[in-house]
Amino acid sequence: MNARTAEPGPPIPCAPFDDLDLEKPEDESEWDRRVMALAAARIATERVRLERLGIIGADGELISRVVPPDMLQDPTQGSRPADA
Repeated sequence: MNARTAEPGPPIPCAPFDDLDLEKPEDESEWDRRVMALAAARIATERVRLERLGIIGADGELISRVVPPDMLQDPTQGSRPADA
């Protein structure tokens, strides 16, 4: 049996704020900066992963818009209602 395990992901990122008083505008701005830095790092990591998988190109555009056969709707199932 050939078991596949998922790639171990990065640890959950954190932006500590115990040194901040979020009632102060300057500390709130620092908190925003920390969160945005984490978001930027996460986006960059995911972009590299999607490029490596061949889903997007270096320009960030999808490489293919063709749906793989295993993702096509099963014609025996009919279409799903829009509100389902």
